[in-house]
Amino acid sequence: MDPPVAAANTSWRARAVEGGRGPIRAAVLLCAAAAAPALPAAAAPDVRYPPDSVLLLVAPWCAPCHAELARLDAIAAGARPRAVRVFMVDEGPRAAAMWRGVPAGYRWTPPAGEERRYRADAMARTAGLPFSLATDAHGRVCAARGGGMDAARVKALATEC
Repeated sequence: MDPPVAAANTSWRARAVEGGRGPIRAAVLLCAAAAAPALPAAAAPDVRYPPDSVLLLVAPWCAPCHAELARLDAIAAGARPRAVRVFMVDEGPRAAAMWRGVPAGYRWTPPAGEERRYRADAMARTAGLPFSLATDAHGRVCAARGGGMDAARVKALATEC
């Protein structure tokens, strides 16, 4: 058996140039996705979050999200009379480990079998984490804000509803 005449180029650069799933293609897809308009809130009218609440969207790869979790009691005090709930928008072992560190009284999970739909709706409203949603008495989103929350910022968010 004769070896190949030219060595196969399997670098990510070569795959990207050849149309493979390399970083260049991923960058193009991300730019295209960023340019696409976000889904309007009316696109999922049956998505209802906990009423009169502030939802903190978190994921284990989001460093500011960990800082928010460390300030949950202060954030909850600033949001009163609204309840503060933490919504894990990721899954896997790291997400499960992070979730175990969230006090049970602050946790919120979507209805069984609806997790992906709720995560998609929530993430369609933001370009990144940390991000928070405020809801009205019917569980509809009435305000949203990006960036880490503290007592003052959550109070300002809650007054937008």
